[in-house]
Order: sequence, then C-alpha cells, then structure tokens
Amino acid sequence: MKTLLFIENRYKTYFFEAIVNRLTEKGFDIHFLIQNDHFLPKLKVKKHIISYPKKTISYSKNEAIELIIASDRQQNHFKKKDQSYFYYYHNQIDQVLQQVKPDVVFGESTAFHELLTINLCKQNDILYLNPSTCRYPLGRFSFYKYDTLEPYKGSEELLSEEDAKNTVKAIVNRTAKPDYMKAVSISKSDKIKDKLKLVSGFAKGERFNTPNPVIKYQAEQVKTKNIAKWDAFASMDINTDKFVVLYPLQMQPEANIDVWGRPYRNQTELVKKLLNVLPNHAVLVVKPNPKSKYELSEELIATVEKNHNCVALQHSTKMDAVLPKVDLVVTVTGTIAIESVLSNKPVVTLVKTLNNTAKNCMYLPQLNQLPKIIDAVKANEFPKLQIEETSQFINLLNSKSYKGIVADPFNDANCIGDKNLSDMETAFLNVLG
Repeated sequence: MKTLLFIENRYKTYFFEAIVNRLTEKGFDIHFLIQNDHFLPKLKVKKHIISYPKKTISYSKNEAIELIIASDRQQNHFKKKDQSYFYYYHNQIDQVLQQVKPDVVFGESTAFHELLTINLCKQNDILYLNPSTCRYPLGRFSFYKYDTLEPYKGSEELLSEEDAKNTVKAIVNRTAKPDYMKAVSISKSDKIKDKLKLVSGFAKGERFNTPNPVIKYQAEQVKTKNIAKWDAFASMDINTDKFVVLYPLQMQPEANIDVWGRPYRNQTELVKKLLNVLPNHAVLVVKPNPKSKYELSEELIATVEKNHNCVALQHSTKMDAVLPKVDLVVTVTGTIAIESVLSNKPVVTLVKTLNNTAKNCMYLPQLNQLPKIIDAVKANEFPKLQIEETSQFINLLNSKSYKGIVADPFNDANCIGDKNLSDMETAFLNVLG
C-alpha cells in the first residue's frame, strides 16, 4: 500500500480532497499537511497541522532555504521582514515527512511551505509531483517533478494526424486559449467571503502566505498607478526598421517565473541585461502581461522609457498584431514558446524545458550569446519546422500530459465535477502505478 501526502494550498486543497475521495477507495494511505488551518479538508484522512510560530527563532543559514526566501512573494512584494519562520516550517515539515514516510507527495510549487517540502523531498529521495496545466493541448495537464517543468510519465496518448494538424492550426491562429487564460466569473458575495476568510486567518496567525491587508492594499494601489504610467508612454504598435526582439513580461508573483525561472525572476534586471547585449541594429520590444501585477515596477518603467533601443507596448496591444512584426522571441518560461514553435517564429528560452526538443526553440544558457542568434535569424540560418514536425511536437506535449483540468473550486467549480474527477483519477492512478 502506497502512502501519499497532499500539501494544503488554500482552495486547491478542496480540489485535492475531491481526488483523494476517489483514491481512498483504491487502498492508498493518504495524509494532508496543513499550513493554513482555515482550509482543512473535511474528509476523514490523517491531517498534520503545523501550528503557527509564536515568535522569531534563532537559526543558521541554509543555502537551499535562502534560495526559497529569495523567490518568496511575501518577502519580495509585501514587505515581510522576518525570515526565521522559513526555518521553523522547514523543521516542522521534516518531522511530518519522517513520521509519514510518504512514497509520493502531491502539491503546487508556489507557496513557501510547498517549496520547503520540495527541498526536503529532494534530500530524502521522495518523489514530489506538481499537477499543473501543460498549456497546450487544451484541457490537459502534466505532473511536474519537484520545482521544475520536467514532466513525470505521461499518458502516451497520441492525436490522429488530422487532430494534430487542427490543434496546431488553432494555436497558430490564436483561436485556442490556454485553460488558465479563460475568463473566470466570481460573484461579489464570493469575493467578499474570500477576503473575509483570508483576513480572519491573518488575524488568527496565518501571516506567512497571507499578506498584511494594509500592505496588500498599498501594493495594489502602486500596481494600478504603474500600469497607468506604462501605458502613458507606451506604443500601440511596432514601427521600426531595426531587427525586433520581443520580450513578453511574465506576471508576478507566479511560479512560472519566480520558481521555474528563478535565475531570471528579477525581470527588471533581465531587461537591463538584454539591452546590454543587444546589437545596435536591433531593438528590444517589451510587451506587458495583459493582467500585469507587481512585475511592472517603477524601476522597470524608468529603464524601458529612457532607453532609446527599447520599445514598450501598451497593455491593450494584442499578441496577434505583434507577432508578425517580430524577428525573434525571448522568454524565460512563457507560453509564447509553444506558440512560437508552432508558428515557426524563432524563439529562445532562458530555462531549458520540453519545448527545447523542437529545433526552432533554442535554449540560451548565456545571454551574451544572443547576438549570434540574431545573426543566424538574419542570415535565415535559424532552424524551421516542417508541417509534419509541428504535428510531432504537439503530439509530444500530448503524450507527456493527461486529460483533465487542474484548478480550484473557488475559481472553477467544474474542476470537481464528475467528468473531470474521473479524468483525474485515471491520471493519478497512472503515475502511481
């Protein structure tokens, strides 16, 4: 009998609970590790609740934990000063792992307690899997290992040649939107209940994943002001005779950039470095995320506005209008990599992923290699995919993923519907087999 440990992450906990309800019938020994006791699963499973630390503790610095601190959203965006709680939770989680001795741990790679658990799982050779959307094909997800974008196993399902071509066509024509981009409708009353629940948890001691409400409000005000500042000087289109390098900003805080793209999580510094290595005959176009958050800092705005070799695009500018005018795309871990591969638009990524198996998606280990890539594109020497190769690539993504929508019931009640849970049960049993 395998022992499984699920990690609480607010409303995602109830999604995991619905899956666990099916897995318990299969004979698994199932446990939950709870950081925020306002999100307890109702199932009668073994729950390991970590008490909130009452005071600052003394500690000796640990390199792995310091890396986690460096990418923590509370530290980076919400003025959290104390860091000792990372070490408190690290010790507490270690005790739970030693007690439970799980064969597999399931959780996100977003919150600090999840990242601490991942670190301990690596140390103890315990498999940690993060079920998360694979972006394309639609309606599918992968189990990513630890804090990476490396998929574990996969359904090995292949699309027919016709379905593969139609899928590619829909992505290239941008009629297919990734599941996470779909509009979510949440009633005002549910939003109020959510805020009250989080504030109540904050008042009772959960101040480690939940920002101080006053500081959060201030951060939101700054965010709104910065979006307006950006759009005041930004262009609606690209008008230049120079070689165009596009860097689409990734929303923060978000695991995509803060964890999976950790070396490049400071996007202001990344834009500066890109500008430093950019040849004079090229221009860097920076496109903001349509739902910009805290990545749009005052320093970034000043950097882009003052540099004559940099063009800012307005938030309302659609990627459909931009991509045809772009010569090369640079991204850390963005969805644009897949879209560029299938559109045969030259793209480089700064983190190595499954996308780099496509020859027209190059991994760039050093930023100073960018001029050579630009030269290759200009000389028409950058690799291109044949039509059959685009179908092969989309089938690779399909085979490394599973059917199902990963979400939480607060944002998408359909994720705990019978059909989706059946797909989830099939996928979980496959990776646990």
